[in-house]
Amino acid sequence: MSARGLNWSSEDSQKIRFEVITYFLKNELLTCSVVDAGCGFGDLYLFWIEKGLHVKSYIGIDSVQNSIDISKKRLKKYSNCNFTCRDVLKDKLHKADWYIASGSLNILSEFDTWLFLEKIISYSKKGVIFNVLKGDKKSQNFNYQTKETMIKFVEQKGFKVRIVEDYLSDDMSVEIRK
Repeated sequence: MSARGLNWSSEDSQKIRFEVITYFLKNELLTCSVVDAGCGFGDLYLFWIEKGLHVKSYIGIDSVQNSIDISKKRLKKYSNCNFTCRDVLKDKLHKADWYIASGSLNILSEFDTWLFLEKIISYSKKGVIFNVLKGDKKSQNFNYQTKETMIKFVEQKGFKVRIVEDYLSDDMSVEIRK
């Protein structure tokens, strides 16, 4: 049950990514519903609790049942926090103000990345926030995207985009606001 077990290089890098996600949402957390797509062990929710931040409602979804079982045990005392096993690409999802995907896109194919984003955008009321590996590298194991590709994707949808970079090498966080 560690950040490294979820393909993060370290717990510190995971927390840095959570800081950036929180930067986008900090003023809205108390009043919004959030779905964490690819929630792993519920670490984002715990990060917010440790920071004294509260969200109106939180649903963690993950395609790995074991991750959901661990998350339910770890966070059972929080009544506004629920977990369910879902595959974003195949299953019906919950409507929410915001969808968050921290690390979820890093292991998808390029084709599945765009399907994943299309789907979570369609289930969000306000928008989506995610991080992704940055660059034009071609890899058998990891998915890299360029800032220009992200901007073009969002502009084609007619939405607003904010991108934060330079907090970790080869990483960027994107907010797509409807």
